[in-house]
Amino acid sequence: MKKYAVEARRVEILEATCEVVIERGFAGTRVADVAKRLGVSNSLIHYHFDSKEALLAAAFEYYARKDLAEMERDIELGQSATAQLWRLIESYVPEGSDDVEWMLWIDAWGEALRNPLMKSISQQLDEQSIGFLERVLRRGNETGEFHCEQPRISAMRLTALIDGLAVQFAAHEGVVKRKELMRTLRASAAFETGLSPDDIRDGRRSVKPAVRAATGASTASTAVPAGDAPTAITDAALRHVIAAVADAQLRGDQVTWLAQWTTNAQLQLPDGSSGKGAEELTGLFAKHFSPDRWTLQSPEIVVLRVDETAGSATGRITVTERFQRRNGSLGSRIAVLHDRYERTQAGWLIATRRYEVLD
Repeated sequence: MKKYAVEARRVEILEATCEVVIERGFAGTRVADVAKRLGVSNSLIHYHFDSKEALLAAAFEYYARKDLAEMERDIELGQSATAQLWRLIESYVPEGSDDVEWMLWIDAWGEALRNPLMKSISQQLDEQSIGFLERVLRRGNETGEFHCEQPRISAMRLTALIDGLAVQFAAHEGVVKRKELMRTLRASAAFETGLSPDDIRDGRRSVKPAVRAATGASTASTAVPAGDAPTAITDAALRHVIAAVADAQLRGDQVTWLAQWTTNAQLQLPDGSSGKGAEELTGLFAKHFSPDRWTLQSPEIVVLRVDETAGSATGRITVTERFQRRNGSLGSRIAVLHDRYERTQAGWLIATRRYEVLD
């Protein structure tokens, strides 16, 4: 439990640091800014990180690895090596000149020139990006889709071209249009694979997966929430809500737990009990969590989709839970949390949660 608490605090610090860096840049971020964002002392930050340089490097690694993990999951949805290649290129390229995620990467490359810790991490992440492309190119050779004589060299060339054009696109508005950028990358990908530019596409991209079967039965094992991938700030905010609920359950903190839900939030538990609104949710907390000495809920897989315009989001969180009853007996389970979130004046909150036990 102590180890969990220390790790939870560390993640909280890293997420807050990412938010500050996106707003101020690496050079403009101070330890005091992160402490202020969390409402804690500078000494607490230094307890977890020896220096500002170590904090910034760890925050970038934390953010970038989530970004790369999301990219890898998106690639795997491609039905062919060609589709995977195009998904990978689309994932790399900035959405626009105000793409904060890409600005963070650009800023990190500059910081790597001055921060040895950042340099090492940046190099590892860049090599992982090249590795993604190389893996897809080799798969295309194996399936007969591609004729790529040197997958490693081709992956390096494509990555270098994407990085160079993306910097121009993200940092200098109007220098490169996204349509021109994508046309150039399509032509380059075709050259490296022996295909024509028109062949480089994801034919199944527009197919939207069904969230629920016509019968209304649960499809937790295959359903993918609809919407767009969240921005870094929204992703951090939603993950904070998920973590805050888990932390409150672990500590038996009913007040903090209830503060993560909207006024008319609904919760449905696997035993068939459900509640709506603060009063009924309070009753569910007292019935299902207070009787345990502790309940440790660890998110294993988190899939989030957001409609920023509507201020709503959905999530599917696969969790492992370990708990101890008052009589000392221990237990564990695997469950899926089907969430819907709403953006309020107090920030992102849970509007509905359906709790499904898998094992």
